[in-house]
Amino acid sequence: MNRSRPRVFAAAALVAALSVTGCSTKATSSAGAAAPGVSDATIKLGMLLDLSGAFATSGKTSNAGSQFAVDEINAEGGVCGRKIELVIRDHGYDVQKAVTAYDEIAPEVLGFLNVYGSAITSALRDKISSNDVLVGLTAFAPTLLGDPHLLVVGATYDIQAINSVDWMVREGLLKKGDTLGHIYLQGEIGENSLKGSTFAAGKLGLKLSGQQIKPTDADLTSQVNALKAAGAKAILLDSTAKQTAAVASAAQAAGLDVPIMGNVASFSTSLLSTAAAPALTKRYYRVSGVGLLGADTPAVKALADKWKAKFGAQQPESGGAVVLSYLSTHLWAKIISGTCGDLTRKGLLAARAKVTDFSIDGLGPALDLSDPAQPTSRASQIHRPDKDVYAGMKLVEDFKVSDLAKEYQVKAG
Repeated sequence: MNRSRPRVFAAAALVAALSVTGCSTKATSSAGAAAPGVSDATIKLGMLLDLSGAFATSGKTSNAGSQFAVDEINAEGGVCGRKIELVIRDHGYDVQKAVTAYDEIAPEVLGFLNVYGSAITSALRDKISSNDVLVGLTAFAPTLLGDPHLLVVGATYDIQAINSVDWMVREGLLKKGDTLGHIYLQGEIGENSLKGSTFAAGKLGLKLSGQQIKPTDADLTSQVNALKAAGAKAILLDSTAKQTAAVASAAQAAGLDVPIMGNVASFSTSLLSTAAAPALTKRYYRVSGVGLLGADTPAVKALADKWKAKFGAQQPESGGAVVLSYLSTHLWAKIISGTCGDLTRKGLLAARAKVTDFSIDGLGPALDLSDPAQPTSRASQIHRPDKDVYAGMKLVEDFKVSDLAKEYQVKAG
């Protein structure tokens, strides 16, 4: 199977198709037993989000994107003749709060549409397995692969890093023998991204200089100065959005005029209204496994219009989070529609593996869910800031799987 071949759906047509399919049965399960979160009228799905912590910017927009999709799906009749209902809790990117919230709502939901964060997911894995529940993630760590209960949408952090380094070399921003600096977060995000940059640097003849940071670090001047001293010709960055601004500003102050490539969560739209905006516009790029909210396709424009209708002139802080959550919610509707006759947790897990080529034009690459040990996609886009584009990001390169990403062996689990 060609995992990168796109299969395009118009969003409205997709919802209609799911609704028609969903009305074919009202059976709760093949044995007639009640399943958690399923009634004759509703299917409840849980969401554990960061609405108040280090990644609240992305978490809040994820919440909005999922609700847009749910409203759209329900307006067309729902799935399997039932309306989707979201049960949402804020974990503030605190592991103990997340565990408490999970225990509270797990008995009342069929599955978890979104659990936000690699560290949170890792803490919940034993519970998820024992509950035999499908969990969608806003997390891209390859260590989350290999488990049929966990659904990682798009390229993992290591593959994103490989695609971004490959792009910088192809574009002449790096060449053989150069030093690549990598500022990476402590924990699964940064450490898995570092695996990708290490692989790419080795294959492309680059030297690698790493600097680890914590999510709470605010002043990154010392890390930037260390990379300058190492002779870095480019910086790969895994950070919060505020830390991206700190790195760009510190690089400018240090006279380190090199490209900065951040991962999917390293940017927020409001950064273009800060003092760091000129440095970001000049030097910063972003790699992403999902599409842009400012893309020029009918499905993306319709999603952007939903945001504008609800929030007016207030642009989303994280356009990528809106896109990912909206896409993921429609993906869940597709999965559920494949098990209307067995709306149980086991039925949902079996239906997940049947989805082999799902996409919505402009919102993401083709997704193959059939093998939990493999990324659902290895494709990435490259973006860069532009205050004149909706949500502050424009497309530099469309979805592409680098030859190195094809070669790379992902280590699941």
